[in-house]
Amino acid sequence: MAISSFQYDLMQLISQQSIAPKSAELVFSEHYALWQSLGFSQTQVALWLASLSQKNQQNELSSAYQITPDIAAHLVSLLQQAGGRMPLAQVLKKLPAGITTSEQQIRKLAHQHPQLDIKGPLLILLN
Repeated sequence: MAISSFQYDLMQLISQQSIAPKSAELVFSEHYALWQSLGFSQTQVALWLASLSQKNQQNELSSAYQITPDIAAHLVSLLQQAGGRMPLAQVLKKLPAGITTSEQQIRKLAHQHPQLDIKGPLLILLN
């Protein structure tokens, strides 16, 4: 079996487990040749399956609760309230809770956004 074949078989198993989970013993016995060629024991297969289900639970939780704010819209709103200009250091302090970014990232965003510009230490709102 080539490495791509292993990957294909493992991807198939992952998708099967997400649709209809099976016990580690059953997965180990049904795919014994695969596990033998990978050098996995039944205990290692059980650990691998447990990590899959935990990863799926984490993905479901993070997608249910994670909200990504539009930082560019927030910056435009801040600048509108501040009269169109604000020092970058002050902008960093006025970001929404939970948002961490750097001055360099805001500079990059400003260069990519049609309403924002950078002049020296200031973030400027363009009309």
